[in-house]
Amino acid sequence: MSKIKAQLLEQLIELERTLMREEVRADAARLDELLDDDFIEVSTDGRRMNKESVLLRAPREQSKGRKPVFHNQDFTGRMLSDTVVQISYSAALRRIKGGQWHFSTRMSIWRLSDTDHWRLVYHQGSPSEPFPIKKTETTH
Repeated sequence: MSKIKAQLLEQLIELERTLMREEVRADAARLDELLDDDFIEVSTDGRRMNKESVLLRAPREQSKGRKPVFHNQDFTGRMLSDTVVQISYSAALRRIKGGQWHFSTRMSIWRLSDTDHWRLVYHQGSPSEPFPIKKTETTH
């Protein structure tokens, strides 16, 4: 495993944050572009989802008025191969406006496709202790 270049880490952080944007979560076609066909997610409550289930769920959460608010910070990354990168970060999620924050450690694996686009292959959230939210980081 080798060290990730800062520019690539920044690119993947931006892609990770793109997945949290309201307009992207409401757009199944855009989500389809960002998620690999082999995509698997394990949620903080242990549920396992594939690409198809995410493409159905995420746009509906926007239309039901349950627009989650995401905050993430403290990203780290490492190359698993020339075309596979693992990133991790601290995340906070508020499901209902004004509701309580739920804290987790997140892990994502991104793979470079044959068309030179990074696509998310695996994502997992594990509950964590609350942490101070840094105001310099992005909230979506």
